Amino acid sequence: MRRIALQIFVVLGVLIGLFGFWNPLGQAQDAIEEWAKQQISEKTGIDPKLLATLFVTDGSDQLILAFVYITAEVLESNLKPDLKEAIAPFVGQRAMLTLVVPTRRSLFNPMDISFSQDGFVYLIGPNQIHPITSDFQAGELAANVVSSGVIELPQGLDINRSFQISFRAHSTTFSLSGSQVPGFSTPTSGFLLFFLQLIFLLFLFPFLLGI
Repeated sequence: MRRIALQIFVVLGVLIGLFGFWNPLGQAQDAIEEWAKQQISEKTGIDPKLLATLFVTDGSDQLILAFVYITAEVLESNLKPDLKEAIAPFVGQRAMLTLVVPTRRSLFNPMDISFSQDGFVYLIGPNQIHPITSDFQAGELAANVVSSGVIELPQGLDINRSFQISFRAHSTTFSLSGSQVPGFSTPTSGFLLFFLQLIFLLFLFPFLLGI
């Protein structure tokens, strides 16, 4: 099993080196992020309206970020017990479980996450960041290791209306009203979907579900 896993990582490393991870996204990035959100929803049982995903490439840094708006409903999902225990105090506190999966060794700082609505940008401070894993802080993250924490949303942000979640120059839309991608359909980039499925199955889903 270890040999097979190692072979997979070697193949992925070669493919990423040849093609780059996010280059195939192009204009389809919104659809890819919506697909990822739906996959997380199906596995965890969390309403997709409570989810947002963001793919980031910034120089040599490549990361997948996932956000879960913490409600009582989330505590009834398929998340593993210790993760539910960690986020339980934040139910009703306007907070998001935030997950980071670097696809290669990358720099990360939770304070690079910001929110915007109606032209206003809302930054977060250290007191709004609550690590679950010890590496959810400024520093370098190892490839394919899930980092997680809870981020309290800034005051002034209206959760009942759509807003943007940004990491550096990359952003995605969160909305309790549902999908922001009209006419959503499964993306057709075979290599990219294969790559994402491996990342999710090997790293993100085991972290979320404890499998």
